[in-house]
Parts: sequence; structure tokens; C-alpha cells
Amino acid sequence: MTSWIDHPLCGPREAMPSRFWGPERLDSAAFVALVGLLSPDLEIAALLDALRDIKEVVDVGGGTGLLTQAIAKGAAVTVIEPDPAQRALVPAGIIVADGRAEAVPLPDRATEAAIATWVLQYCDDPRRAIDELARIARDRVVIVQAAPGNDLVEIYNREAAVAGLLPAHHGWLLAEAATRLEAAGFTVTLRRLAIPVRAPAGGAAELAGILARLHFAGHARLDEMIAVTTPLIGRTLAIADALSDDGVLLCARR
Repeated sequence: MTSWIDHPLCGPREAMPSRFWGPERLDSAAFVALVGLLSPDLEIAALLDALRDIKEVVDVGGGTGLLTQAIAKGAAVTVIEPDPAQRALVPAGIIVADGRAEAVPLPDRATEAAIATWVLQYCDDPRRAIDELARIARDRVVIVQAAPGNDLVEIYNREAAVAGLLPAHHGWLLAEAATRLEAAGFTVTLRRLAIPVRAPAGGAAELAGILARLHFAGHARLDEMIAVTTPLIGRTLAIADALSDDGVLLCARR
């Protein structure tokens, strides 16, 4: 089996945590606001390529259905989503069911493919969620998490420091997923995705507020987090005109 913890897209190794730092807490309105700032074309193209020839997909934690809509043009899609506010935003024509990633309400091998994009950091038990994806998928599992150097992860870590919590490391999630899926009989590959996040009309301060609520919804020190991250976001936007929300697409095939 591959030593996924040493894979360049799971790095940096020296910052690898000993345990999961989450779950992160998501505000649905913040997620919708972030979606409006994303340029998802490359991510959608990569997902469609990973799901080529697949006619049946379960999207676990599918959120508003942004990515699911593109998949649904060529496959039957079911979204499993625990948040009723998110479920209400999924377009008509896509089946939506209440459920959590750690306990997907479907039988073993219920679908050709199972996907979870930007979901594992919000799970109470990401290892269990990975095992559930492997359990329900006959042919393929596709996962997307943050790539090394992702600006949003760095911003999360500044927020986590304010809260006195552990830093995030999505490479840990990717290495766990790849290892567990390989043990379940899948062949795993990783590829990097470029995903820019544009600045909203309110600039760095507005974006800092969106991201704080995306990571720490309802936290008592949210205002402090926003104050800490606004200058960092401002400096990054002054140089690059956008934040990097680069991801890693993990594709596992039986």
C-alpha cells in the first residue's frame, strides 16, 4: 500500500496533526455567499472527468447542489445533506434526502459512485464518513479537500488560534481517505485543482466575515477572528486579486 502521508499533495508532512482538529461549524448563508465568489469551472470539469461513464451518483454533503447540477446533466444524482437550509437550495429534479456522512441512509453498494466535496472537515468523525463512502459505492469514490498552500486553510488556522484550537491540515484528511479507500479495495489517484475566490464588493473585511462564519458559525469570538484575518486577506488580495482555494481531487476506483 502507498504511504499517502508522504504524498506531495498531502503535505506538508512536518505539520501533520496527530488527530482531527474539527469539526468545523458551517453557517449556511456564509456558504451561499462563498459560492457566489468561486470560479468552479475547473473543479466541475475535473469531477465530470473522474465520473466519466458513471450513471448513478450519491453526493454526500451536497450543500446547495452547485456541483451536483453539472453532474446531473449526465447521471441520476441523489444528494444526502443534513442541513435543511442547504437542502432547500438544491434545484428541482435532483433527489434530496436528510442524512449525515457518518451514517448515509443507503444500503451497501447502493450506487455506482459516491462523492464528497469539501465535506470531511465538517464531519464529527471523518474516518467513519470515508468508510461510509466506500460502503455505498460499487465502482468509484471521489473526494475533494484543500491542497497545500490553500489560503482559506491559512485563514482558518488564524481563526483557530483565536479560539485556542488546533490548526487544520487537509492533507491529513486526504491521507486518511486514500489509505482507508485503498484498504477497501480501491485504486487511488490524486490531482490538484486551481480554484480562485474573488473579493466581494465589501473587500477584505466582508470576505473575512464570510470565512469566519464558514468555519466557526456562532462562535463567541467571531469578531476577533474577523479582525485578525482581515489584514491578511487584504494583503493577499492586493498581490493576487483573489484568494487561492485550491483543492485536491481524490479519485478511487474499484
